[in-house]
Amino acid sequence: MSTIARASADPMSVIARTNPEPNVSAAQASLAALSIAAAAIHFAVMGEHFAEYMAFGVFFSVVAWSQAVWAVGVMVRPSRGLLLVGLVGNALVILVWLISRTTGLPIGPEPGAPEPAAFVDVFSTILEVAIVAGTAMLVLRRRPTPSMRGLPVRLGLAVLVIALAVLTTWSVAAGATSAGEHGIDHGDHHDAASSGRPGFASDSL
Repeated sequence: MSTIARASADPMSVIARTNPEPNVSAAQASLAALSIAAAAIHFAVMGEHFAEYMAFGVFFSVVAWSQAVWAVGVMVRPSRGLLLVGLVGNALVILVWLISRTTGLPIGPEPGAPEPAAFVDVFSTILEVAIVAGTAMLVLRRRPTPSMRGLPVRLGLAVLVIALAVLTTWSVAAGATSAGEHGIDHGDHHDAASSGRPGFASDSL
């Protein structure tokens, strides 16, 4: 079998051939960084979703661990099957997010009620879209991918990792601050309603 035929049968052979030492390509490292960032966001918001609805917490837990383990797999032992799992899995997560922000999920505390989009979940979805696009390109690619031995490639990956770290931290922090202010507002309204004193608003639901 010719080299071209073997590369067409397994896109990972293209990666391995171009980067024998270490056996990690720039594409693999980029996908792993994107997946770790998405996993970090899901880990960060997992607790509040467990508090909101058990099934939501379980879903976020499964997604977070799956994305983290997949990132390790892509770096350590990549394969066509693993790439397809990441592609399909992240596509399903994106689909669930789109339903939750448009028609609303059929389960939960408020079934069928669309949830407002926040920066943290939009950024997480962007990461997942990038993973889907990256895995699809890698599966379909027939030419060798850049190795990590070149200085420009390493600098580019370093910039990507730093940018992902900053944006992930900022999005989670912004989401936590927003949730905290929301909770304080509800607490103020509750205190005002229970006090019944003049000058305080009371909620009537």
